[in-house]
Amino acid sequence: MSERTDYAVMAAELAAGTLQPQGFSHRAHLGVAYEILSRHEVFEGMAIYARGLRRLTEAAGVPEKFNATVTLAFLSLTAERMAAGDYPGTEAFLDGNADLLQPGVLGRYFPADTLASDLARRVPVLVPQNAGSRDAAP
Repeated sequence: MSERTDYAVMAAELAAGTLQPQGFSHRAHLGVAYEILSRHEVFEGMAIYARGLRRLTEAAGVPEKFNATVTLAFLSLTAERMAAGDYPGTEAFLDGNADLLQPGVLGRYFPADTLASDLARRVPVLVPQNAGSRDAAP
């Protein structure tokens, strides 16, 4: 199956829990994020997206692929860029933010071991692990 580009339809399917994983590429993830954040207040949109993505990974039999940190990071970057720019639609947003489509882009913000951690899969980690720990040296 080829990559889907009907992002508005995919966003509705993700929210409804009916989106199928086939054709849901990284570009489609970002396109769907743009569509959802275009239609909802940022925190509501993040909840809709994260809930739908978690359901999708569970339905696909790969719940371990859901990563709360990666999800929140991409949603935050998407929302930030949407607020800072004027995009007439999803394709314009994706074309104008090609860096978000590059492998390893989150490496600018997080150490790889943090992103790969069990903690990052369960909850959004906003700082490198232990940096904000009460036990960390001042």
